[in-house]
Amino acid sequence: MFNPQAPRPELSTRALVFRQALAAAFKSLRQSIPAAPESLPALLAACDDVAALNRLDCRNALTEIRARLFQIPGRDAEARAFWQEGLAGAMFAARVARLRQATVASSFMGALLHRAGEALALKILARVELEYRMKLDSSSRREWCASHSAELGERLTRKWNLPEQAGLPAGDLEGASPESKAVYFGRLFAIELLQPEFCVPGALDHAAADLGLSADLVAQVRKEDVRSLLRALE
Repeated sequence: MFNPQAPRPELSTRALVFRQALAAAFKSLRQSIPAAPESLPALLAACDDVAALNRLDCRNALTEIRARLFQIPGRDAEARAFWQEGLAGAMFAARVARLRQATVASSFMGALLHRAGEALALKILARVELEYRMKLDSSSRREWCASHSAELGERLTRKWNLPEQAGLPAGDLEGASPESKAVYFGRLFAIELLQPEFCVPGALDHAAADLGLSADLVAQVRKEDVRSLLRALE
């Protein structure tokens, strides 16, 4: 968990106490999911028009969502990556959904909040790390977040009274709903934009072609001005 070279008894005891505190914090804080922003309905109503996201009420909603879910002292870099991937993916997913006659709000929010459960789990972890001055290694952190993110994401959806959100396809992509496909491609476009070093050249275009998404459609989505909104919300 902490990968000490030669564990000392006092370190092992601290690690046990840390684990216990983490379990207690999760049990307590999962009941304290942040409230939905008051301006969330305006965002849900406007997300089918990417240009409208620059309106003050929509930007306020996005700013509040970031503050409530994706600002994590002690884990700032990871939280910022979650937020940028979610927002970029949401904008691209909305564009794909519009072009494919899918439900835009479900696609947009599904992509935006895809990693919200993981961010909430990381927020709980960061609080306990700060209190105990101990930090999980990367693999343990990923395991912790993966183990708790689904429950936290479901609690968030219920508390915010959101419509059913589109998620990533659970199995065969071809058989997925149009909204799940929009989320899937939204994330691919986001990764291509934000982390091109992790993209296999041509992978997105080949996947799109396999599902009958034309080259023209892919080109239209790539034209989406995502960076300007990302900069405006920094």
